[in-house]
Amino acid sequence: MTTQRLLPLALCAVAALAGCRRKEAPVGDAARAAGKKPVATTFARATAREIPVCVDLSGTLAADEESQVATQTAGSVSAVLVDIGSRVKKGDPLVRLDTREASLRAAQAGATVTQARERLAFDKTKGFDPDLVPEVKAAKEAADLADQDAARAKALVESGAVSVAAWDAARSRAEQARAQHAAAVGAAKSAYAGMNAASAQAGLAGKQVSDGVVRAPFDGAVAERRVSVGEFAPVGKVVVVVVADDPLRLKLDVAEEDIGKIAVGKAVEVEVAAFPGAVFAGSITRIGASLRTQSRTLPVEATLPNADGKLKPGLFARARVAVPDKKEKGVFVPVVAVGSTGASARVFVKKGAKVEERLVKTGLRIEDRVAVSGVAADDEVATSNLGDLRDGADVAPAGGLPPCNGSRPSRSVGRSSRR
Repeated sequence: MTTQRLLPLALCAVAALAGCRRKEAPVGDAARAAGKKPVATTFARATAREIPVCVDLSGTLAADEESQVATQTAGSVSAVLVDIGSRVKKGDPLVRLDTREASLRAAQAGATVTQARERLAFDKTKGFDPDLVPEVKAAKEAADLADQDAARAKALVESGAVSVAAWDAARSRAEQARAQHAAAVGAAKSAYAGMNAASAQAGLAGKQVSDGVVRAPFDGAVAERRVSVGEFAPVGKVVVVVVADDPLRLKLDVAEEDIGKIAVGKAVEVEVAAFPGAVFAGSITRIGASLRTQSRTLPVEATLPNADGKLKPGLFARARVAVPDKKEKGVFVPVVAVGSTGASARVFVKKGAKVEERLVKTGLRIEDRVAVSGVAADDEVATSNLGDLRDGADVAPAGGLPPCNGSRPSRSVGRSSRR
């Protein structure tokens, strides 16, 4: 009797379990469909307009000036005051050398100069005059006195008051006095030359002391540091490389057929891969005198302001030079619609309920729109949530997502639960 009662209950339980499983199946489908939800995004229409014909060029950014700063004197490095990336002004100290020995030589030579000046009674305002040297003055007075004595002796000889021998002796003393005077003048001149030599040695030693501080040759930034503290630096050792990076030079190669479109003063728009979507303005400043024989291209340089230091020498750059007297039609999209994949620009074009990824080449930028290739006028391009989009992705208006197919209102679940 008990078995007969339990059998219907067991059948009911099996049927209930099967019913539950059938109801759970749609929940699993919905979970799987949840991973393919459309991406909410906004769209803007591409527009066509006439723009100047442009010459597209490529080149490399270079420093306006680059200096391999080297030592002018030898010495041990006592301090390195800068490192890679340090900003410097003209005259700023970069490296200090041990110049104690040069300082001692400078002091010694300076003392010699001072001693010589005192001995020669040297006056900077009047310059060197040997007659002002005390030794020369004394020798001249002695020579003058001896000449006077000789003249008196001669007069006395002629009058017969003294013998000829007395006059000969006076004349000999006068000649000796004149010779001593000449020797004193020569010694003074020699001392003056010695003073100049000591002054030169003092200047040289002072220069060595001054050269012990290696300074920046111009405003810029440190590109390389090549010494360390304690290292011995011989004369001519490159210790730091400094580059002037504001402004920068853009070195371009212009094809032979485009030479007539290039002129000094023309504006240049520059883009680099390091800053996708950013446009840097410059102008043509130098045009080469002849073409390169092998490539048949003309070297051209543009100047780019770089006050913020974002651009670096060595970056590869794409440049654009407008030709105002020629027009062509271009397709423009909002700047925010252009994303990047690696070094390439891309946009997502609406195709029904999906989007199609297209790699594009950007061109002239006007306000908040930029010219692109690979997009037709009136195409709709995505302008938001670009990071969530992919080729072939489903999209929906940014205002909200439509309900998923097969979903049921929550109240039905409520009624089932009440049952």
